[in-house]
Amino acid sequence: MKKLLKNSLLLVVLVTGLNMYAADRVEVSIDKGQTLIVELDNVSTVSLEDASGFILFKDSPSLDGNYKKQIDFSRIPAGTYYLNTEDLSGIYTTEIKKSSNGISIEDKTAAVIFKPVYKVESNKVKFFLTNPAKTYATLKVYDATGKLVGEVKEKGYTMNKTLDFSKMPKGEYTFTLSVADKTITEKLSI
Repeated sequence: MKKLLKNSLLLVVLVTGLNMYAADRVEVSIDKGQTLIVELDNVSTVSLEDASGFILFKDSPSLDGNYKKQIDFSRIPAGTYYLNTEDLSGIYTTEIKKSSNGISIEDKTAAVIFKPVYKVESNKVKFFLTNPAKTYATLKVYDATGKLVGEVKEKGYTMNKTLDFSKMPKGEYTFTLSVADKTITEKLSI
């Protein structure tokens, strides 16, 4: 019981620290009521999408530098929009609302989806995911022909699995993780 409590506390500290780290790297502000100013540091992808998931804007700034972009909302209809920023560790979402009065930033880190960690050791793949929202996470594994060869679905703070490929042919496998409304794909040679 002590170990579970200690690990839970460590996880809370880790998630809080990573949320603060993400907030430091993404600065979102409003200029003149209709312009969103996005300033990023070491982020690989930035996109703006509407509530239905339609991407209005997408850019791939350099991971090793600062990025600044102004997005004009004057011709965009009223509604809810999501600014997604991605780095090597995860995907961070900022919710933006537009009304007849202008735009407002609802939450600077409304959702954080951490990217999974894979480690290949001989015929095994160790998989780890931090899932602070405790939403269902589904990992699907496909072989080189696109055939589904395995699936794991879990809900919890963490997902930690060791997948045994000793009875599978050697080759490239595609790992597709679906968590919340995001899908993250990784190809591994085993």
